[in-house]
Amino acid sequence: MAQEDENFNQGLLPAGLVDLLEPIASQNDQAITTMLNCFGQFGYQRVKPPLVEFESTLLAKGPGASTAAKSFRLMDPLTQDMMALRSDMTAQIARISGTRLKHEPRPLRLTYEGDVMRVVPDSLNSERQLYQAGAELIGYNDATATAEILVMGVKALLSVGLKSITVDLGVPSLAEKLLCNLSADQSVLAKKSILDKDIDALLKIDDKNINLIVKVMNASGSDGEALLKLLPEMSEDARNMIDDMLFVAWQLRDAYPTLPITFDPLEMRGFDYHTGVGFSIFAEGLRGEIARGGAYLTGFGEPATGLSVYMERVFRGLPEFMPKQHIYIPTDIPKQTMLKYIDRGRCVIAGRYKSDDKLALEEAKQLKCTFILLNSISPPEKIE
Repeated sequence: MAQEDENFNQGLLPAGLVDLLEPIASQNDQAITTMLNCFGQFGYQRVKPPLVEFESTLLAKGPGASTAAKSFRLMDPLTQDMMALRSDMTAQIARISGTRLKHEPRPLRLTYEGDVMRVVPDSLNSERQLYQAGAELIGYNDATATAEILVMGVKALLSVGLKSITVDLGVPSLAEKLLCNLSADQSVLAKKSILDKDIDALLKIDDKNINLIVKVMNASGSDGEALLKLLPEMSEDARNMIDDMLFVAWQLRDAYPTLPITFDPLEMRGFDYHTGVGFSIFAEGLRGEIARGGAYLTGFGEPATGLSVYMERVFRGLPEFMPKQHIYIPTDIPKQTMLKYIDRGRCVIAGRYKSDDKLALEEAKQLKCTFILLNSISPPEKIE
């Protein structure tokens, strides 16, 4: 009994960590490869930053600072400096572009993938070790850059097999612009009401600008024309923000005419460091957003536009995985024959018995092989 308890304890993992086994591990790996290949077709080049960096660089201003509360820290025994385990990879891409690749011409198109670790899981996902994939366009953060990376992101998500995708567009900095004339107390209350989408609470604030904010909230939805009608009431800066958002929508509809697009101009949640048009991507049947991105400034002050894909959510929406069919190869079959089947793209299992041994068929069944090769001349036989 003591031995059984010891074995059980050795199988335990910390909260939020899991082992991935077949066929899920293969399916996830295939989805990641498909997505990165799609990014590559748009000219985005692979980079692979380390899992751990010095705290002073990984959690610096910009994207890094927004992840500080989510990141594990540890001390480097060699230098005695504090290091941080990445909880998001955007800051690392900004570091690479601002140092190792700072002399490369802009725009710089980079793509990445890797594990990230969170101190506390989010409300929609109990896992703390997550898998992130994404792309960054360094050098520009205008509407054209956002349209480019969003069109690519939708294409990549469709390529892995997701269906019924919806894109939500917003301008995280618009709320600040519309609230600029409010007092500090009024601004805090208004921001909370906007986040809660509580129009009644907004209307209790005594300021003429509140009426415009309420109109923008009421105009949110799938009708861009409703927002266009409000432009004459806005300042030039606010009008430009809405124009940029609508431009991204038109570009997206040109690429995907039937793609549902919704407008939520005042959405700020999760866009802490973004400076222009932001977007969230959703898929039917999956909780929460599966990707997010938009315009921002790197920690080096350089304009950029990014896309982060939350692969742990994407994985849950993948179509049913069809495992590969394996051919059992007995020990007396020439190894060159086995290699020829591999060169043709087939999957093989090297057996431990000769073809005339009845145990060969039994082992093939135990190993879940679909076919068995009994000689090097005839094709494999299907196992019944």
